[in-house]
Amino acid sequence: MKSVEIAGGGIGGLAMGAMLARDGWKVRIHERDDAVREVGAGIYIKNNSIEVLEDLGIFERMIPLGTKLEKAQIQFADGSVRQERQLEGLSRVHVFPRQVVVEALLEAAKGFGAEVVLNSQVAGATPQGVLKMANGEQCQADLIVGADGVNSAIRSSLDMKSGFKLLPTIIDRFLIDSREFTREPKTVEHWSGNRRIGVTPSGDGQTYVYMVAPESDRAARVMPLDVEDWSRRFPLLAGLMRELGAVPDATQFNYGIVHCEHWSRGRVAIIGDAAHGLPPTLGQGAGLTLINAYALAHHLRKEPDVERALSEWERNVRFISDATQAWSRRYDSFTRQWPTKLDFMRPLITWSFGHVKSLNDRMRIADRGLRTAGIEIGGGGGHAG
Repeated sequence: MKSVEIAGGGIGGLAMGAMLARDGWKVRIHERDDAVREVGAGIYIKNNSIEVLEDLGIFERMIPLGTKLEKAQIQFADGSVRQERQLEGLSRVHVFPRQVVVEALLEAAKGFGAEVVLNSQVAGATPQGVLKMANGEQCQADLIVGADGVNSAIRSSLDMKSGFKLLPTIIDRFLIDSREFTREPKTVEHWSGNRRIGVTPSGDGQTYVYMVAPESDRAARVMPLDVEDWSRRFPLLAGLMRELGAVPDATQFNYGIVHCEHWSRGRVAIIGDAAHGLPPTLGQGAGLTLINAYALAHHLRKEPDVERALSEWERNVRFISDATQAWSRRYDSFTRQWPTKLDFMRPLITWSFGHVKSLNDRMRIADRGLRTAGIEIGGGGGHAG
């Protein structure tokens, strides 16, 4: 029986653990906190994520805990709809509280036999397959997987020619116990100058809201929320602004991007934000993480030599993540840096994002999942639990 030590008990680590445990590996997942929890509010689970979660046998029981979206809109501050896309087929989207996704994957990992160790801090790894712990212990395995985020200790300990860079865009995230502002199953992104507000239903009783602005916008950085300032910029959302102003546990952070020349070294691989952290402008952080974890398990089934499998995995699927990273950064730059004097052109550019097929196909390559890499998802070996 082959063994794997996984650093990180988030979406990537749990998904990787579930897939390898299902394939008969001895799996141990190290989570540094005292519980498996996800930081943040809501999360968009798009077609590529759904295909993986369906294969793991857990998506059906997740569905009642979220909202299936029918369409996505971009509206300007005056309420005019400047883009609308139907969310069906390869563009289907569900929205969940982030903790729902993590708990479903935790249940799957344990159901397939993975061990999850809490309060277990990882310090690094060696290409020979040794996981180094912060307490000085060392764990030998056939495979080490770093799913430990943008500041990955695994990545930093190896020569992967990598780095994490903060971008000058800030995002606030809220999850409120109300559907007053999201009565329809649609997600709406409201634009006013270089600020954006996304408002999305996230289950029967909750709404996920994100607010994005340039870091240089001092009023936008104020927390708790400057209700008067945001209401002036988005007058049709004044009621929502009052609601958000009373939320005590909103999060605010900068966008960031990970550059990583190599995803593997010897018997060590990195997945998720550790490998391809990106701005959330296309909602594909979870999607890329899940399809890359699936692809890694797929290549490990095909190729018994771990090092060769890791090399083939990266060579075959990395182009999807690289393209999505590049487009997410372009989208961020467009929304953050568009000159006010050229606002009259913004509707045309916005329209093109939704209606020019060649542009959409390139920008949303990740929505199509692993089929673009010649990998069909399905028949992975059963269900958890």
